[in-house]
Amino acid sequence: MIQRVQSLYLAIVFVLSVLSFFFPLAIFECSGYDAASYNLIPETVSENATFIPQQTIAWNAIAFPIAIGLLSLLAIFMFKNRMRQVRFVAVAFLLSVIYAGFLFLWIIDSQSSALMAQGVNVTKTIYGLSCYFPIAQIILLILAQQAIKKDEKLVRSSERLR
Repeated sequence: MIQRVQSLYLAIVFVLSVLSFFFPLAIFECSGYDAASYNLIPETVSENATFIPQQTIAWNAIAFPIAIGLLSLLAIFMFKNRMRQVRFVAVAFLLSVIYAGFLFLWIIDSQSSALMAQGVNVTKTIYGLSCYFPIAQIILLILAQQAIKKDEKLVRSSERLR
């Protein structure tokens, strides 16, 4: 049912996926500039900005939060078929693990390297709030998976009593 605890966990995973588009993945402190921000979708900047605008959209990074959000949203409404719900949550979990590794090991490092290639000296990298969302999603998906399996076990035991 929709009012189950796993639905709450999955709804929070969906909200975190949506929020990841509004918070920066990383902020690079650079010498000579205020900062360079790295978001899933580049911000529009004015002509006299004192920070370096992001050049491209990170299409490879955008796909993960969209897929994780959609899978968790679909899993919420599959409460009648708990085994399919378990599979959707497992796939979302796998994507979250890949996305977290992808963020920390490749995306942010490649953006820092791209800034250095432009001749900008990156002095410090600060991971943004959006960078920690996949870790929270992993925890929530584990909790949702456990709650779904607990429900399935409860239903099976009640069927045995009949």
